Amino acid sequence: MVPSSMVHLITAYKYNKDVSMTFLVGNIVPDIVKEWKEKDRIHLRDREDRLFALEELAGTLNLQDDFKLGILLHLFLDYKWDTYPRVDFIMGYEDYTWFHPYRHEMALVGGWLYHHTDWSKGLWEEMKACPLDEFENSQGYNKEEIAKFISHNYEWHEENDIGPSSFFTPELIEEFTSEAADDFRSWLADL
Repeated sequence: MVPSSMVHLITAYKYNKDVSMTFLVGNIVPDIVKEWKEKDRIHLRDREDRLFALEELAGTLNLQDDFKLGILLHLFLDYKWDTYPRVDFIMGYEDYTWFHPYRHEMALVGGWLYHHTDWSKGLWEEMKACPLDEFENSQGYNKEEIAKFISHNYEWHEENDIGPSSFFTPELIEEFTSEAADDFRSWLADL
């Protein structure tokens, strides 16, 4: 139910052009969890007061730590994504029938962005080569799982020159990621 890792990485760059590799890895790491109930808990989707829960979480994190700041941006972006544009997509479906078409559209988004963003291949290669020892047990994430996630996603993106999505268009993604980066900056300033 999440946006593509590429959407997260583009937003991270828009938030800070001089990002660290630690910040970038933090921006994708919450999605390494495969079990949906656990993923919903981590993403605070199990909370009625999700934005307040994000504020509470932010209050417990050292936001000078790029990894933790990256995780927070990831969760903030997913909150924004879930309220718009994902909600617009699922309005055309009954019950949970939207899930598979949505996943297909997200694959189109990710594949297209990877192959049409001049920095993405090099970035994924850098993330693959990044020593992950500093991430061990940080916020409960395992470095081997992070490495597998990065490697799998790099290979998937390399093999899938697909898209773009006709629903989550490149223009929508461009506008959404710019707005999300600005909103995150403002939200942090207000905390």
